[in-house]
Amino acid sequence: MDPLRAIPPQLRLMSASTALAIPAIVFALNAIVSFRERGQVEPLDIPAAVAFAASSAVVLRGSRLALLCGIALAAAYLVTAAAGGIMPFVGYWAVALLLTVQALPVTELRAGSAA
Repeated sequence: MDPLRAIPPQLRLMSASTALAIPAIVFALNAIVSFRERGQVEPLDIPAAVAFAASSAVVLRGSRLALLCGIALAAAYLVTAAAGGIMPFVGYWAVALLLTVQALPVTELRAGSAA
């Protein structure tokens, strides 16, 4: 028996959603801290926080399109972390990418989400 089939579909979606929610929180907190310390926000912190939060919320509902967007975001940040040589970030993004990809079989492409 395939061990991945033993994982309930909702648990897969929740783990993928959580993997995308954590960076949303981190980017939002980084924007707040940057604003308080320096009076300005990093240019991509707020858009990244919004993108990860939106993907996380919609992935939990089972949207394949949102999951694919989350996979693309995680892959992009994995590449940038690997290029920067920051190993803890590389580890996190690799796990986040794995958790999002493992939820792909249980999502569905809805007619309304493709438009």
